[in-house]
Amino acid sequence: MAGLLLAAFTHCLPMNAQVDRSKPPRPAPAPAVNVGQHTTFLLDNGMRVILVEDHQQPLVSVQVRFDIEPVLQGDRTGYIDLMGEVLATGTAAMDKETLDRTVDQLGGDLSTSSDGVYASCLKKNFNALFDVVQAVVTTPTFPEAEFEKARKRMLSGLQSRKDDPDGIADVVGRVLTFSKGYPYGEIPTENSVGKVERKHLEAYYKRFFRPEKAYLVLVGDLTEQEARLAAEKRFGLWRPVPLSATLDANGHEVIDGLGPVVRPTKTPKPSRVRRVAMVDRPGAPQSVVRVVFPVDLKPNDPMALAGQVMNTVLGGGVFNARLMQNLREDKGYTYGAYSSLDADRYCGHFSAGASVRTEVTDSAANEMVFELEHMRLNGVKPDELALAKSFMAGSFARSLEDPRTVARFALNTYLYDLPKDHYATYLKRLDTVSAASVMAAAERFLHPDHAAILVVGDMERVGNKLVPLSFERGVLQLDENGDPYREELGPVPAGVTPQTVLEAYFKAIGGREAVEGVRSVKRSMSSTMMGMPVTVTEWNAEPDRYALEVRSGTMLLQQVRCDGTRAKRYGPEGAEEIIEMELEEMEMNAPPFPELHYAKMGRLVLPGTVQINGEQAYKLMVMTDMGSTFSEYYSVASGLKLRREEMKATPEGTMKVSSDWKDYRAVKGVLFPHLIVQKGPVDMSLSVTEVLVNGASDAKYFAVD
Repeated sequence: MAGLLLAAFTHCLPMNAQVDRSKPPRPAPAPAVNVGQHTTFLLDNGMRVILVEDHQQPLVSVQVRFDIEPVLQGDRTGYIDLMGEVLATGTAAMDKETLDRTVDQLGGDLSTSSDGVYASCLKKNFNALFDVVQAVVTTPTFPEAEFEKARKRMLSGLQSRKDDPDGIADVVGRVLTFSKGYPYGEIPTENSVGKVERKHLEAYYKRFFRPEKAYLVLVGDLTEQEARLAAEKRFGLWRPVPLSATLDANGHEVIDGLGPVVRPTKTPKPSRVRRVAMVDRPGAPQSVVRVVFPVDLKPNDPMALAGQVMNTVLGGGVFNARLMQNLREDKGYTYGAYSSLDADRYCGHFSAGASVRTEVTDSAANEMVFELEHMRLNGVKPDELALAKSFMAGSFARSLEDPRTVARFALNTYLYDLPKDHYATYLKRLDTVSAASVMAAAERFLHPDHAAILVVGDMERVGNKLVPLSFERGVLQLDENGDPYREELGPVPAGVTPQTVLEAYFKAIGGREAVEGVRSVKRSMSSTMMGMPVTVTEWNAEPDRYALEVRSGTMLLQQVRCDGTRAKRYGPEGAEEIIEMELEEMEMNAPPFPELHYAKMGRLVLPGTVQINGEQAYKLMVMTDMGSTFSEYYSVASGLKLRREEMKATPEGTMKVSSDWKDYRAVKGVLFPHLIVQKGPVDMSLSVTEVLVNGASDAKYFAVD
């Protein structure tokens, strides 16, 4: 017997040795999926009941879900979320305290949202808890006191959001994706929440919480007979007040207590060109970076599954996803980088994001855009495709262990008009997703050239670096609510005008007479540029002559000369004539103290006061007749100029340039700053080593050849 076994084993060896291991084994066919059964029926009032039986444990959950279309909330944005929060704070028979105590005594959980109610408990307490659910759904009273408490909580949350960079990125990202003209892009603010009244919550509830738009989902230790009896008893006789539809002049439905119900008329589209927006968080050590855009992707779209495979490869959860490997493993920019592709009946969207060190913000944003472009142009590799499909198949299989998944699948089938076998065939359809279909999905759903890039971080440090990423050649600054940024300014004391601010400045640096006596100035400064020591020499002379030299040792890096009529820029690549607006601006700023001539340049505005480096300052705006605008900040206490800001056109786009003036010292009776910290296309800290007053008017410094 032993010999026969040995002979049989030996006979098998040559066969095993002949296997060709240079080729991967053919994948097994996708297994059949037993999604599980559900029972469904309609009540006479139109409510659909979905039952998923699970008798393994004596637990039951109940969900009432309303199918509600998105509507615009306008200047009362926030009332829909408040309605969901206040829904369970009182019914016709119970106040909040009684309701909460009842749920606790039953050992249950109950939560509400803007589209329904969810509750769970032991089977023995189900009927009692179901009575509470029925009361919350059909007879809420929205007590005024509870409404005010909820509103205060929401306002407190809005305050906290200002200190949460991820929270800011979430809401501003929605604005950039959908715009505030679409329901998904509306953001609650302190102003909008302050306009909400209790009547708005009640009116919204009456209009949209209706049985013909409701799904009752029961999961757990219930038979079909028990479910039918329980559902009929609680909701079979529910008949809300009939709708009396009236229309306003614009064709909008008008609801008593709420006013016109405005539905969106257009679906958001990706931006015409790629744009960059920032929410400033001065001094932030990290930046939150998001790349976002809307996507035309509905849950029942035939390409939805290929799109999800594509997103899994890109950044949808697996550690080997491209964004994670690039930004974390290769570059070390972040602990995690992810992406999502969300399907929606009305408007889907894409988002990729990471939190990165401030100094690599622009590089991280550029790499995200690169990965989107790379996916569109080059598709996926076989090993990436196999890993993504394996990950998705495993996640799907694990989800089936929870009977609530079966209920969710059944609900989704009705809500999203999915084929009846949508989930039963999931693994088979996933198995057929090919590299070609993933690439087609990438071409359709990814729009790197039409994306919005959002950064929540230190604008002073990274704003200009982001300009090259924008096809609009500039960075849009937004506030934490996604609105265009408006500088918060303090009031200007009575009697203070642009001219009094300038006169205080002249007085602070030596007096108007002394300042007017300065006809020419030569400044010698030292700094570093790209790690290289440089010397900068600048000449200013009345009325409109200017010269500049930048050297590294004896090597001339750049030279500028303006004789009051013409100007040229000289460099290693030759000479360039300076003309038109740039010439006019150079002549305007050529005098040693151009502040003496501001009144002749155009309009002077004093919009308010701000803090500059911890010091209260007047903000003076100069709107020149030639169309340019710049701002200067003068200390309220000392009168000295602290900062100058302006937007400059560069080859890469429009960038912000700011110069802080520090360390004032007297030269021939007039104070000059001896430290100038400049931030712009090139950040420099200029230490003044010499100031020569009225000794630099020789024409040779300004001669243009």
